[in-house]
Amino acid sequence: MVTYPTGRSSQSGGQRRSRMSISEASDLDTPRSSHRRRAEKAALVAAKLLVTGACFWYVSRQIDWRQVSSAISLLDFRWTALAIVVVVLEIPLVGLRWYNIVDALAARDQQMTRTAMTAATAVGLFFAQILPNVAGEGMRAWLLVRLGSNWRTAVTSVVIDRGVGVGLLLVLGFVVLLLPSGLTALGGYRDVVLIVYGALILVGALGLLLAPKIASPLARWRYSRWFATLAVDVHRVLLGSKGPVVVGIACLIDTFTIVVVWSLGHAQGLALPLPDAMVLFVVMTGAVAAPISIGGWGLRELAVVSLLGAHGVAPERALLFSVCFGLALAVGSLPGALAWLLFPFPPARRSVARVG
Repeated sequence: MVTYPTGRSSQSGGQRRSRMSISEASDLDTPRSSHRRRAEKAALVAAKLLVTGACFWYVSRQIDWRQVSSAISLLDFRWTALAIVVVVLEIPLVGLRWYNIVDALAARDQQMTRTAMTAATAVGLFFAQILPNVAGEGMRAWLLVRLGSNWRTAVTSVVIDRGVGVGLLLVLGFVVLLLPSGLTALGGYRDVVLIVYGALILVGALGLLLAPKIASPLARWRYSRWFATLAVDVHRVLLGSKGPVVVGIACLIDTFTIVVVWSLGHAQGLALPLPDAMVLFVVMTGAVAAPISIGGWGLRELAVVSLLGAHGVAPERALLFSVCFGLALAVGSLPGALAWLLFPFPPARRSVARVG
């Protein structure tokens, strides 16, 4: 007589079926979560497009387009060409700043040469002009991974590089608002802006100095560990041996951008004093850095028209000035398209899944 161990076999069979059902559920969840992420990204881009369109619509209500056309015919394209050349010269400076940040993180591979990172920077800046800024930063991180970095270091270095630019913009904006310029009145909101900028600078400086102590409690929780690591990395980069180099290059980049603003002013016959050019630099680059529109378009035009309009500049000329600034950045980023097509970046790594 043969007996069958029905209890154990049915139990193991039930466990297998349970594992299979869990696996099937996870397989179903993966495309759902991927679809959800794509939907969220699409919604974010749509919201930015809406902000950009709304700003342009509001500005267009003040514009006589015939006067814009006549103002274009009076442009001195020699000054415009100078502005574009200066924008192109900024690309290797941004790449060099990023190179030193990666070097300070002790994460630089042999493939991460100055030339390779300058090419990756050019590609990122180009994509930032035709897509939201985060796409350009993501492209830089991805290309750094292709050059041998890991994803954590790549993302961290890009975040620090971006943060250095924004932090220095706050400091420069605070200093600029103390200069004797008619534009620094900001329509009566100068004192409020000074207080906000000063508070942000103070918080940032304290956070930088206390980063090692702040990182310790943050590292205890799973969802804040990355911020703890980031705080330590920022402290290492900015207060280490590479800190003065990184900050110095960032100051030089901002100086070049002020020259771009000054040149475009001369192209339109606006004899901008240096303090006025610095105020416009802070306003326009601040609009570009704000992640609520596509590349700062629309928001920048609204800010410039409002600021210059309060000082007697016709809205048509102010709009043309802001658009010329955006176009100079776009045309100056075109070397990034060539770098994307021609530079021999290593092929992307692909993980091979084991079957069996």
